[in-house]
Amino acid sequence: MSSQSRQVVAQGQDGAEPASAAWAALNGFQGSPQVFWERFLKTAGQSLPARRVLLLSASVGTPWTALAQWPAEAAEEAADAQGVLQLASRLTGDKPVVAGLPSGGQLLGLRLPHGKVGGQQVAAVVAFVSPNVELSPHALGAWVAQALAATARFARAADDEVDADTRAPDDRAEPKAARLFQMLQLSIRLSHQTRFVRMAYELCNALAARFDADRVSLGWFESPYVRLTAVSHIEKFDRQSAISRALEGAMEESADQASVVVYPAPMESRTVQRAHESYALMQGVPSVVSVPLGDGQRVRAVLCLERRQGVWSEEDLWELDLIAQSVARPLADRHDRDRWWGARLWSAIKALPAVAASPRHSAWKLAGASLVLGLIALCFVPWNYRVDATLSIRSKDVLFIPAPFDGYLSQVQVEVGDLVRAGQLLVRLDTRELMLEASMAEADLVRYRREAEKAQATRQLAEMEISLARLEQSASRLALVRHQLAHAEVTAPHAGVVVEGELKKNLGAPLRKGDLLLKLAQADQTYLELQIDQADVHEVSVGTQGEFALVGRPEQRFPIVITRLDPASVLRDGRNVFLARAEIRHDSPAWWRPGMGGTARLEVGERALIWVLTHRTVRTLREWFWI
Repeated sequence: MSSQSRQVVAQGQDGAEPASAAWAALNGFQGSPQVFWERFLKTAGQSLPARRVLLLSASVGTPWTALAQWPAEAAEEAADAQGVLQLASRLTGDKPVVAGLPSGGQLLGLRLPHGKVGGQQVAAVVAFVSPNVELSPHALGAWVAQALAATARFARAADDEVDADTRAPDDRAEPKAARLFQMLQLSIRLSHQTRFVRMAYELCNALAARFDADRVSLGWFESPYVRLTAVSHIEKFDRQSAISRALEGAMEESADQASVVVYPAPMESRTVQRAHESYALMQGVPSVVSVPLGDGQRVRAVLCLERRQGVWSEEDLWELDLIAQSVARPLADRHDRDRWWGARLWSAIKALPAVAASPRHSAWKLAGASLVLGLIALCFVPWNYRVDATLSIRSKDVLFIPAPFDGYLSQVQVEVGDLVRAGQLLVRLDTRELMLEASMAEADLVRYRREAEKAQATRQLAEMEISLARLEQSASRLALVRHQLAHAEVTAPHAGVVVEGELKKNLGAPLRKGDLLLKLAQADQTYLELQIDQADVHEVSVGTQGEFALVGRPEQRFPIVITRLDPASVLRDGRNVFLARAEIRHDSPAWWRPGMGGTARLEVGERALIWVLTHRTVRTLREWFWI
């Protein structure tokens, strides 16, 4: 500081008593702490002089608070609050701190380790020194010494007061224990209720009897409003009435502030109670209290208690607060469980972000993340979609071999699946009756020839013509019998394979002309016939490629390509199918036989994996419900 700085003046402003006399009076002061601190601030301010002096306090977990100021009507300038906070953060020990103000003047701060006000540790005294005053180190040290000496006087008195409060017997211990026991009983009774509405009515009736209240109401918070849910001793009430709406407004006032609202409010209360006042005047109730019920994160409900006689004591409010804390969670859980499943599902969905951000349920979160990734993969990963079809090997030239005449089956030389060569004997019919008929026909020829010659010799022309006609008839019958005998042995007209005809089990059975004996197919002229379901035929066209495997050898796959697709469906095994022809891309193996069957898979392009897995189910549902 400047060497010409003025020292602290000894005479106060406006004719106040000298500073030394004022400090001496404080050292011998015997009175209430409130009066002492008022005089202390006045003496500290007048001895500087200062335009304003503040007494600050702080304790663990609370910010800086101004307990008192001198003069009481001193106005606060714009930069005062910021300067005080910055100065208070620099106070350590019992050393004074001086800082400048933007508006002119200085701030003088001093920590008072020996001062207590109402059990709170006084953090500092801050003086706003006038701009025309400069402090010398000597004068500043004298002022600090006088301030510390004055506050040391009250240190012992404050400690004694605190010790006396600590040592005083708690005559309310027994009533509080009884109240806690009753709250425990109430919680047990509520836990026996299985429905939310019953639980709410039980709570309201129990509180009405416990606190001698004329009416107890419970309102449930349904953002952004509170809905009246239960009223003590009343099962049915009109939620749309003016009284119910006013009561809900009072409950909303308590929920918005998240604090207990008492009407009429104590002098030191800072809560808003306009809705409570309006409701109390409407109902003519002199005493109303609303207690919010929170589950740790937000207000879930509000309890409103009304009395026509008496007021709410500190013990009542203490007990109501404990009851609210103890029943809030059970009520909320019961309410959430009693909702319909859609509301519960929606609440669970809305809570997913909070659950995902919490460090709990790691296994479920991992499972959920895996499920989401799996769904994404199902929706976006392409997959080769293939249409399944039934396949059969067909022959281009199939010969049906019928019975040449009526007779009996004598011999069978082949079975189904045998390869035969051209001219090979297949089936022989019994010819014994044909041989007899041939002998009879030959005998008739000899007889009718002689009769004709005899009639010609006797010149009986008519008899001769008759004998000649009979002769021709016998010759024709003999030719027919010989023709049948010539075809009694059925031979293969060309090489092939027997694909149908189990005749060995029918030896000796009678046959009628035209009955199918065998079916012979050429093994070297085959094609592939596919049966495609009508639900998948729109995916297939000429040129579609794929592969197939036969039932007998499923491990061998053969590539094919569609060469023809019939435009009309046919009925096979009770379902509509479309027939298609396919060609194999290389020579067919020698072991192939017409009639062999298998399964073909035709490549029709890429689809999303989830579509491949679900398209049949979706199609069926659309068919059922016409969507």
